Amino acid sequence: PVNNIGFKKVRMDSILLMPNINANLSTILSQYSTIFIKSYGNGSLATPSFRGTSAHHTQVEWNGISLNSPMLGQTDLTQLPVSQFDGIEILYGGAGIFNSSGAFGGIVNLVSNPDWNNDVDVTLAQTIASFGTYTTSLNAAAGTNKIQSITKGNFTTSRNDFKFYDENLDTTRRLENGAYNQYGLSEDLFIRFGEQHYLSVKLWYSHDYREIPPNITYLGPSYSDTQEEESVRGLVEYKFLEKQYNITVRSALIDDYLRYRNDTMDDRHRYLSSVNRIRLNWLSIKSISIKPGLDLTYDRVVSDAYDEVKHRILTGLFGEIVAEPCKPLKLSLVIREDLVDGSLMPFIFAGGIEYKPVRRWNWSVSANISRNYRVPTLNDMYWSVSGNPNLEPEQSYSTEAGSAINWLTAGNHLFIEGQLTGYYSWISNLILWQPVSGNSYLWRPVNINDVHARGLEAGLNLKYQNRGWDAGWNTNYNYCRSTNETGDENENSLKGNQLIYIPIHTVNSTLSLSWKKFYLSYNFMYTSRRYTGTDNETYMPGYNLSNIFFGKHIHLKKFVLSLQLEINNLFDLDYQSIANRPMPGRNYAIVLKGNFRK
Repeated sequence: PVNNIGFKKVRMDSILLMPNINANLSTILSQYSTIFIKSYGNGSLATPSFRGTSAHHTQVEWNGISLNSPMLGQTDLTQLPVSQFDGIEILYGGAGIFNSSGAFGGIVNLVSNPDWNNDVDVTLAQTIASFGTYTTSLNAAAGTNKIQSITKGNFTTSRNDFKFYDENLDTTRRLENGAYNQYGLSEDLFIRFGEQHYLSVKLWYSHDYREIPPNITYLGPSYSDTQEEESVRGLVEYKFLEKQYNITVRSALIDDYLRYRNDTMDDRHRYLSSVNRIRLNWLSIKSISIKPGLDLTYDRVVSDAYDEVKHRILTGLFGEIVAEPCKPLKLSLVIREDLVDGSLMPFIFAGGIEYKPVRRWNWSVSANISRNYRVPTLNDMYWSVSGNPNLEPEQSYSTEAGSAINWLTAGNHLFIEGQLTGYYSWISNLILWQPVSGNSYLWRPVNINDVHARGLEAGLNLKYQNRGWDAGWNTNYNYCRSTNETGDENENSLKGNQLIYIPIHTVNSTLSLSWKKFYLSYNFMYTSRRYTGTDNETYMPGYNLSNIFFGKHIHLKKFVLSLQLEINNLFDLDYQSIANRPMPGRNYAIVLKGNFRK
């Protein structure tokens, strides 16, 4: 973990991602971060919960451009294959204001970067897994120190017909209507002119088709819910680097089409988003950098669920000041003012401080405070019959404090990294969908809840190298209390109750070992109970999962062949992340991967 001038920031590079090349983003975040993933089943919707907030409060970005739907305000993580990006940046809490408003929990940014020293680097991976699952991934990069081209492709298909135990019927059943397939293709082109001018063009096409299985309580006739989604994303970025200042201009266009079908409806939804950002970094004042910026976003939605075409225009003014009054002390302040459809939004800010008390140790102490807001989604405001155009923006005040330390022993054999962070957030005007009085079948969003989210995050990362052995142990723990603070103190009040589907305790731990060309990795995850009712009387029991993979690299001059075996849910646990949405038992995967580089 890295504290970015008072704010927690974590980076995951290609070394961690490459062994998981056949996975999607939800798998990576659940196994290697403190983010809880709310999964509706294998191959089904998966959304993140950051520090006791909902999926709407997490911004998922692609090279700094939001992938969150303006309709839903969230992103399905299963539609983001690991093979399509090179690294992950996680910004926690108020650090999200550096990029945009509304990310109360944080931001997950998927990044793609060139290797300017690369001539040719091609990786092809084929996965054969349980339940008729096949995944193919391609990454081909070529270029010089002036231009680099990176082409990536992915294809996955699965019957997804695993067996599960139905305790209601006391029998074993097979999942029905759960098949899915996914494919995508991207092209990244990086060009640099001298040492000052950098231009990049990125294109990404993806297609996702899935059958939506019924929950296990459904015992009716054949079920035929399906969802098809097709996305085209384009991004152009220009950077000018000078000694005393630099400029970044970024412009993106996203075209997303979704079709949902069942026996009684056939709904189509399409949105077009244009995102434009300008950032200036001015370094002419000693020990002070000033970073003004301008954001302009336009959303257009055509939906069968809306009465007419809907538009949203957001203009944002952004400013950041970073100062270093003395060597061990750094300060940062971010301010932002947004204009949404001609209306001024609440003024927001984030201020951070970082102090390194002992110079010879890489030890830092940090703290920050921030204010943020989130506008209602277009579905909240305009969904046919149910939408509420009078909703107010949600608002959040948050603070955190933490410490991080890392140490490399003499001889470079042992590396130790640890961090501890405490956080607190107060969210007001939380938007909640609830039944309309007198009509339990009609739900409508209203501003109703005040929520207090507080907790503690701890992490430990150990790496040891000696005599051809490499060993690593990475562990993350998150304690989170996210409670409803609306109402009075009485026996029927929900005040003080934990929000549904937010666990109080989560742990993930990964032990890795390699010797010569052999490697082994064991991952353990624990998730405590999640309440399924606002009264906290009903809940899903806690569970722990174990996954393991091991393999061998075979080097043949410039070609490396890797064979990997994976065992997921090692102890064949019967569990559910969401009530009545079964998850698979023990399952297997074989990964054959070839890499050529020169």
